[in-house]
Amino acid sequence: MKYLLLLFGLLLSAQEKASFYFDFDQDTFNPKQNELFLSWLNKDETREILVINGYCDWYGTYEYNDTLAYKRIHTVHEQLKLKNSIFFTSDLKINGYGERVQTRKERRHNRRVDVFYNVFPEKIKKEEKVVYDDPEVYTGQKISDEPIPVNKINKEFQPVDPEELIHLEAIPNRYANAKVGDKLVMKNLYFYDRSGIFVPESLPVMEELLDFMVSNPKAKIEIQGHICCQLGEDPEDIALIRAIAVHNYLVANDIDDSRLLYKSFGSSQPIHKIPEKNEKERNENRRVEILILEN
Repeated sequence: MKYLLLLFGLLLSAQEKASFYFDFDQDTFNPKQNELFLSWLNKDETREILVINGYCDWYGTYEYNDTLAYKRIHTVHEQLKLKNSIFFTSDLKINGYGERVQTRKERRHNRRVDVFYNVFPEKIKKEEKVVYDDPEVYTGQKISDEPIPVNKINKEFQPVDPEELIHLEAIPNRYANAKVGDKLVMKNLYFYDRSGIFVPESLPVMEELLDFMVSNPKAKIEIQGHICCQLGEDPEDIALIRAIAVHNYLVANDIDDSRLLYKSFGSSQPIHKIPEKNEKERNENRRVEILILEN
């Protein structure tokens, strides 16, 4: 009976599309994207999957990106198969386009999987419809719809002992008095090894930069990535990936892309001579700097 209803429902259903985004060079969801994907996956409605398309940006070889596109499709497909309320059409189409089809101008929008599907009208609740084609999906770095400047304190979260309270309002934003041409190191900005994914402890550093950009709407910056330890080229483009991660965080928090540039210097501008003497010098060489272009 279920399958008869399913076939009958197909005659009345309307095709829909959901897009799910991936971080640079990743084939699994970041935490924010995973949350949004699961929200869509667990909706109380019956769906039939018609087409699954995978895409990549233009960075990398055709062969590499073709493989990466199918890995992203696999991530989505395997989750879909686990849901009893989701069915696949008998002529399901799975297309891995790699970088060969660029559907968006900005490359971060092309790191995605599109799912086309039918929804049965009796299960649709229009008020619950979610638009997934949204900038916050592909970065995983958005904190809130209304970012709170770091110099504001939520009184509910103050320590019980006021003597131990660190008064954040007394800590000035390091960018506040920056002039055109100034270059500031994003101190205490850390990433997971060989990636552009921030460790949680780095979010206050990102919030400080975001607060500056929100408070100074005319400011424009260049985000500069650097690596340590090896002279010459950056074969994995880690410096570039990390500069892009900072850029994407700001865009996801509603900073206009036209105010941002990013660039990799690899190991060409070390603070300490390479090879470094110790881990402290290596940490100081592997960094992201902010160059103030306009303010």
